[in-house]
Amino acid sequence: MDIVITTALIPGRPAPRLLTAADVAAMKPGSVVVDMAAAQGGNVEGTIAGRTVVTDNGVTIIGYTDLASRLPDQASQMFGTNVVNLLALITPGKDGRPVLDFDDVVQRAVTVVRSGQVTWPPPPVAVSAAPQDTAPEEPAAAPADPERPRFTPAARYGLIGLGMLATFLLVAYAPAQLAENFTVFALAVVIGFYVIGKVHHALHTPLMSVTNAISGIVVIGALVQIGHGNRLVTVLSFVAILLTSVNVFGGFAVTRRMLSMFSKG
Repeated sequence: MDIVITTALIPGRPAPRLLTAADVAAMKPGSVVVDMAAAQGGNVEGTIAGRTVVTDNGVTIIGYTDLASRLPDQASQMFGTNVVNLLALITPGKDGRPVLDFDDVVQRAVTVVRSGQVTWPPPPVAVSAAPQDTAPEEPAAAPADPERPRFTPAARYGLIGLGMLATFLLVAYAPAQLAENFTVFALAVVIGFYVIGKVHHALHTPLMSVTNAISGIVVIGALVQIGHGNRLVTVLSFVAILLTSVNVFGGFAVTRRMLSMFSKG
């Protein structure tokens, strides 16, 4: 982007960092970044509160903290331009005498009284429909044969039943340690294929219930391995339980804080 305006700001908190120095360095020379959160640290790395900074690659970072007091000049210019254009529209002879054309949508919409008669509110604007194409329709092509499923419903249910039976036999007759490892393996498959593979990485935030679900699955796997005879496995299980617990409780705490920002009272 050549023009970036950052507005992320939480009251009472430092402004979150949205653009790093590498991001600014990747912009074209002459680009402009307006950091509206400069008063609380800024969203852009390199922002100086109250000043305008030009980077080595020619990017201007505006960190003014009094933007509200700088807007009246531009706002007055924009409003004045609108007034001048309206006056030019209703005085086609350029002699200062208004000539209203009620066929013009703009002039009709801004006219409240004309010749002593109230003309407000204006009638709704008639929108002309696009002309329909009168070309003869081509005969619809025959629908292609749908792709046949790889397995019929009966075969699919049969495979599911065989998988459940194989899992039951494995857990029932295998050594206890193998059963525990198999449980961890199954949880890893669930995380990797059904959760992480189906959700975009950018969406894995502490505010999502998916993240908390992933953490819950990891906690179950770690609890299964916490009593392992290998000391290294026990230590890793403890660390996994600690980190995922922080993620779960922290996710709910952040969610509650975010929701309270949008509640009245």
